[in-house]
Amino acid sequence: MAPDDMAMRLKEIQDKVSESLQYSIDSLVTLREEERERLFEIRTRREGVQKELNEVIVASDKAEAEYRRSRQILLDASRSGNESREKEAYERAMNLMKIRGAFEEREKHLAAQRDDLDREERRIERLIARSEEMGNRFRVVLNLLSFSIGDEGSGSFSPEQREFSAGLLLAERESVSLARELHDGPIQKFSAAGLMIDLAGEFLSRGDFGKAKEELARTRNHIGDALEEFRSFLFQLNPTGLKEGFDVALSRLVSQMSALPGTDVRYAVEGQSDLISLPMRTTVFKIIQQAVVNAVKNGHARRIRILVSIGREMLRVKIADDGLGFDVDKVRSEAEEKGAWGLVNMEDRASMIGGEFTVTSEPGKGTTVSLAVPLPVKR
Repeated sequence: MAPDDMAMRLKEIQDKVSESLQYSIDSLVTLREEERERLFEIRTRREGVQKELNEVIVASDKAEAEYRRSRQILLDASRSGNESREKEAYERAMNLMKIRGAFEEREKHLAAQRDDLDREERRIERLIARSEEMGNRFRVVLNLLSFSIGDEGSGSFSPEQREFSAGLLLAERESVSLARELHDGPIQKFSAAGLMIDLAGEFLSRGDFGKAKEELARTRNHIGDALEEFRSFLFQLNPTGLKEGFDVALSRLVSQMSALPGTDVRYAVEGQSDLISLPMRTTVFKIIQQAVVNAVKNGHARRIRILVSIGREMLRVKIADDGLGFDVDKVRSEAEEKGAWGLVNMEDRASMIGGEFTVTSEPGKGTTVSLAVPLPVKR
């Protein structure tokens, strides 16, 4: 087949695949909107069930109190020897016992219904998150296909196209990872805080102010933890202080990580940060940040040391920890299957700034991450 015919054929395939991907993206958007409407309905129903449950609990408590009083009246009537009064008290006690039982059954039914709605809410939230993840992946592929396959008559990407596609893939992986961490972290905490507030309301309706106060204190702590996690995510997305060099940003990173019990993180910067452009500084810092987060979260490291050395021709970074260590080749090969892109993201970032990135680690022997980046020669 002639090169021109091959290019035309590849362009036809590209157009068909792009059309199919766009259709899939549109379908995912429609599905996501439908599920969001469904999620709104579930949450509305749950609020209604919770409100009714709170009312039933109050009524059940009142019925219980009335039943206990009727038992005492029945006991007094029995002791008095007045059969008519005793019979009346007995009938009232039996009637209140039935009412109390009916409330208890209704309370159990509503609590089960609320739990079912809670599970359905979490299922829909996971489905929406997965659809967003798939949509992001499809968009990345669609953007890659927007390049002309026939460029330069070779059917391969130019260096600029390869760099752009690598950046798109990196951004897509990080957005998916961030969405997962947000869902598993602060979003779950806020959801739990909502349930705690409901429980505090139940305690208040029963007049148990002590337990209500305890539950509200727990809620406040949960919300405080969630807000702190949000601040940490914002710092990951947009590290502050890098305009002045590495010290401010590294100081904040070290402060965040050292706040964890039993974690000792220290850093040192040698040389002049003004030799490095801000984009490169940001990329290097994000590699350091990822390495430190991995050491703490996955390696359970207690001691982490960060060294940044800036010479006239080379920038070198070393992050060493005493964590659990891992099989580097295994983690790299399983990254896509497990959706754990930390190591791959660091490698891609290093590649985008022309750096040499190495990881030395073994199970039980800690981890050392090294980065060497040639610096442009200033004349």
